[in-house]
Amino acid sequence: MKAASGLRVRMYRIGFGDFFLLSVPASAGISHILIDCGVHAKDLGSMRAAVTQMAKDCGNRLALVIMTHRHADHISGFGSCADIFAQIEVERVWMPWFENPANPKAAAFQASLVAMAGDLGRQFRARLAAGPDPAAEQMLSMAENITGGLGVAGIAANQKALDVLHGGFKGTQPAHDYYKAGDQPVLPPDLMAAGLTAEILGPPIDDALIGQMTNKNQQYLAGATESSDSPDRLKPFGRAFCGKREDYDDKAFAPYGYDRMLRMLQGAQPDVLAAQAQAADKTLNNQSLVILFSFGGKTLLFAGDAQWGNWENFLYGGAYGTPGHTQLTTKAQEILGKIDFYKVGHHGSANATPKDAVKAMRIGCVGMCSTQEHAYNEVPREPLLDALRQRMNDQLARSDQVAAGAEAPANPQAGPLPKAFSAPQQQLFIDYIF
Repeated sequence: MKAASGLRVRMYRIGFGDFFLLSVPASAGISHILIDCGVHAKDLGSMRAAVTQMAKDCGNRLALVIMTHRHADHISGFGSCADIFAQIEVERVWMPWFENPANPKAAAFQASLVAMAGDLGRQFRARLAAGPDPAAEQMLSMAENITGGLGVAGIAANQKALDVLHGGFKGTQPAHDYYKAGDQPVLPPDLMAAGLTAEILGPPIDDALIGQMTNKNQQYLAGATESSDSPDRLKPFGRAFCGKREDYDDKAFAPYGYDRMLRMLQGAQPDVLAAQAQAADKTLNNQSLVILFSFGGKTLLFAGDAQWGNWENFLYGGAYGTPGHTQLTTKAQEILGKIDFYKVGHHGSANATPKDAVKAMRIGCVGMCSTQEHAYNEVPREPLLDALRQRMNDQLARSDQVAAGAEAPANPQAGPLPKAFSAPQQQLFIDYIF
């Protein structure tokens, strides 16, 4: 069996987003796999430097580009650095099945999600125009993570990134594959010859599982104040402006009438809009490709931002609690019990790495978490990171343990970089080498 010596995972620091480069020793040199390239909240302004560094690292040639899902914090770099990607040759691109333009169900689903996010964004911006509102700001961030916000000529920035992924690389455009859990992926020849294998563990194709956002019993929560993902209740009007139906006659509700007007208002309530923004955000996370790589006896799990329904399919083989799906499957136990590397899901949020998954991971594996504090409430979740550190014998690296340049020093609260990792330039990226 080919030795794993020289296999490298590089994590770039760009803010709240994912940007990883997997470099695989091959007979003709090093072959490279780019897994996501995006930042959204808490953008540190280092994306262009990071993409430039990546292009240099790979000699303007990528064997494989993987887009786990279309959130801005995973794809924005393809759009903002389109000119650099236009100089990079790519052999294959992997995306989740939701991105398949030949799948009418997937295309309709994505179009509806983007349209809803755009509408929510407009409503939250209108609320913010009336004055500061931290809760509305966070909901706007969620909505714009789906669209990327408005770019040049009013075109959603995420659409520009998707255009690059579908046809913006140098020369002959790469083959595109759209995968779901259980599919057998096609690897470029150099990676196959090197001995790399890959298995697609997510996303599921079952609508019911895609809609399963969270399971509180599987979350790492520090206390009662963290027991809910709901935002602070939005209150646009003071009590002095509240009234009762009987205070007004029917003319006050013309031309719609009281019942119709009530339905319209209920649909536009801040809490309803916040719930819609959260649901849309998490539905996209559940579209994430979940990939298990194996090389030289080592296994690496990249889970994107997979949430409960995606994990549920992998861990239990179906909806948890239904007949035959109450315990970890033998396959899930075998995978997690031998795992060597875990890319922490969803930047270390509580709802993206279930307790059962952590408990099943091999003691002594290592992990990387691309994160940035104060981008979203309680992310990264310290109880989760503590549980992972315990499982990993403290060999868990955070992207904010290295500087992103003079204007973005390392986060002292993140602690020192664990000894298993290195930062060759002392900024911009962190390496783990097998």
